[in-house]
Amino acid sequence: MAKVDLERAAQALAQAPVVQVSVPTLPAQRARTPADSASLDSIESPPPAETLRRRRELALLSIDLQRNAVRQRLLQARLQNLSEQEQRWHAELRAEYDLDALRAERDALWQEAFQEYGRRRFPLLVALIFTAPDSEARRQAQATLDALEQAWRSQEQALEAQYKTQLSRIEREITVRVNALRREFIRNAEAEVQEQLAQQPDATEIYLPQPQKSPPAPPRKEPLPAAEVRLPAHETDATAQARRAQFENLRRQLLSQLVQEWAQAYGYRLTNDPRAPDKTDEFVRYLLAR
Repeated sequence: MAKVDLERAAQALAQAPVVQVSVPTLPAQRARTPADSASLDSIESPPPAETLRRRRELALLSIDLQRNAVRQRLLQARLQNLSEQEQRWHAELRAEYDLDALRAERDALWQEAFQEYGRRRFPLLVALIFTAPDSEARRQAQATLDALEQAWRSQEQALEAQYKTQLSRIEREITVRVNALRREFIRNAEAEVQEQLAQQPDATEIYLPQPQKSPPAPPRKEPLPAAEVRLPAHETDATAQARRAQFENLRRQLLSQLVQEWAQAYGYRLTNDPRAPDKTDEFVRYLLAR
């Protein structure tokens, strides 16, 4: 939205140097042009308007957004079963590890340690049975038995911790391998989608072909027949005030037309709203530059 004060623009242009044109009295004339040939200058197509360039940019942006949306939908369709595929990979990789053997090894170590614990515990229990309740031998046997039981609990916990550590290491290895397979699966899906989109026709070339610049017309000569021009006498007896009024009227009409063209070229929409930004100075600079 912009507003332009044509009165102020006219005053600014009135201060600029203008070409003085005098209109003399033209008597009746007769002129004859002989039959000859004339050379026509080459004609080039005008450059595209600024509005067309902006519309093309918006259209290209819309096409890119639609292409990305289609790509996301195709990729999502290929990745919808990814979670199920990850579960299958996890099961297949887990089957590569002999977890039963690992568990059996843990059980064998526990059984061996328990038997050793039982062999050392049995004589201490016998000593507790055959010693007097308040004797020093009973107290030593009880202390040795307590220490043995504490050592057995610590050894049992150590065996279980060792087994869980091995299981955790295996799970980490499986997770790393599943993540690698997942990344490869996504890359393959993206490559398939990209290949599928590459096989489709480019919407830009279909709906927005590149503007073709018309080649300049070659100069040519055309024969012109003899022509006779008759100009009647024209009396220029109008007063200076009438000429100035006619000139001012014409200039205002031209200003009105030029401000419309300027607004269209620079993407403005003219309005009389006082709150709109005043672009009069910008319009005057545009005219003076031309």
